[in-house]
Amino acid sequence: MDTLISVFADAMPPAPDLALAFAAVLFSTTLKAFAGFGFGLSVVPLLSLIMHPAQAVPMALMLDLIGSSQLVPMARKKADWKSLKLLVPAAFVCIPLGVYALSVVPGDALRIAIAVILLATVALMATGARLPEHLPVPAVLGVGGFAGMLSGGMAMPGPPVMVYFLARPTAAAVNRSSLLMFFFFTDVGSIATGLISGIVGLKIILLAIMLSPALILGNITGHWLFGKAHDTLYRRIALSLLTIIALVTLVEAIRG
Repeated sequence: MDTLISVFADAMPPAPDLALAFAAVLFSTTLKAFAGFGFGLSVVPLLSLIMHPAQAVPMALMLDLIGSSQLVPMARKKADWKSLKLLVPAAFVCIPLGVYALSVVPGDALRIAIAVILLATVALMATGARLPEHLPVPAVLGVGGFAGMLSGGMAMPGPPVMVYFLARPTAAAVNRSSLLMFFFFTDVGSIATGLISGIVGLKIILLAIMLSPALILGNITGHWLFGKAHDTLYRRIALSLLTIIALVTLVEAIRG
């Protein structure tokens, strides 16, 4: 028992950092449960303010997997499985490339890349651009592969698949469920690759467990908010918040 307490104590960050991490996870989980996307896009930049991205990314993957597990039973019933059967295998093939990049790219460079990708995604989604309902198979595979690289390297598979699902003329409930299922599968693949490579360690796992109450509370809050808001409102709120996060992250990275 004393050994277990000692292990948790070693994994616990200073109280102010733990409080900030809890708030970041609560906010990001609420956002994802509300909009169907945005956990990695928001929590990685926020966690990167108190830890190196090489720690923030696997932490985000662990937390997202725990949180997504609560939403899978609901999401799998409405998801677009025809698209997911192409997107998920392509993502799995490319996840190791992202994990490798995480181990060799400097922290500030990763922060800048994270912020730029997030800003570009928000800008594209804000234009209201639409894709055809049916895309060629190679294009869908390319979206999945790019998302896999971002998942392994930044815990951010969202940008390509967000554009793919949200820019197509399909129902909001289908898009939300499809995104939730895709993120669940990429989390599993990225964590498995991280465990094999050693990037996901015991300290990351224990800290994720400590922060898990924020996941439960965030899922409850976000699901309740989704039932209260219409499509236009929830997209507008989500994009505005993600823009603020990207700008803060970019400034912090430039300041070093």
